[in-house]
Amino acid sequence: MSRRLDKRLIRLIKAPGENGLQKVLSYKKRFAKYGDFLFIACMPKSGSTFMTNVLSELTGYPYSELIYAYERNDHNLYLPKLIDSYSFGTVTHMHVRATASNIDLMKKFSIQPVILVRNIYDIVVSIRDHMFKESYEFPTFYCNERFTELSKTDQYDFIIELGIPWYFNFYVSWQVAESSKNIKTCWLTFEDVVQDWVKAIRTVVNFYAIEKNETEIEKAIERTGQLNKKKTRLNKGIIGRGQTELTSAQKEKIRKFARFYPWIDFSKIGIK
Repeated sequence: MSRRLDKRLIRLIKAPGENGLQKVLSYKKRFAKYGDFLFIACMPKSGSTFMTNVLSELTGYPYSELIYAYERNDHNLYLPKLIDSYSFGTVTHMHVRATASNIDLMKKFSIQPVILVRNIYDIVVSIRDHMFKESYEFPTFYCNERFTELSKTDQYDFIIELGIPWYFNFYVSWQVAESSKNIKTCWLTFEDVVQDWVKAIRTVVNFYAIEKNETEIEKAIERTGQLNKKKTRLNKGIIGRGQTELTSAQKEKIRKFARFYPWIDFSKIGIK
């Protein structure tokens, strides 16, 4: 290592706070090849985990966590993780809204997100399943084991009133980001995806200009389907349960959230 480079690295280590991170990034951009970011910005319970596993199988890119921590918190991009992942291809899914800071980081790292959404009524039912089968930790509301003490009706009301507003924020933020041409996006719905996984993955790889043929896609889906379900987390995937499980009053309560955004088309999530 040359003395000049050695001195630069010493200055880099000593640089305070964010300045040090920016210098690390500048060195990576100078000396390392850029790696693709395959990024799924998704609603919780929309089949995103299975999709990222398929994309990882198909491309050979590792799954990369670009968030500080997954728990009950809102998901936001984390600069140190982005810098760590800069020089190799990655696959990521995050329940991330199109906030100004997230869009800014996406632009800095040339991230073009696939936006994955689902019928909002079916999501309510799927979240309740999640509470009983996986975990009480959820990014859009606080919940613990006392949830089971509520009646089934109150459990659905709990999810609708405390958790579903986040979904509207997510959806509207990405609709606005797309309409303002602030960032390039590709939209997919859970309903289209589960009806034709090959077509959906083809849409994603075409969006990212990745050359893969139909046989390669089919085999990646098949291999992913053989993985432990705890890893892929694709559960029932049944379309239309929300219409039969929720009461008319509950469905109306969900529809009313849309009234605050009269200029937004909510048809992608089942509100017309």
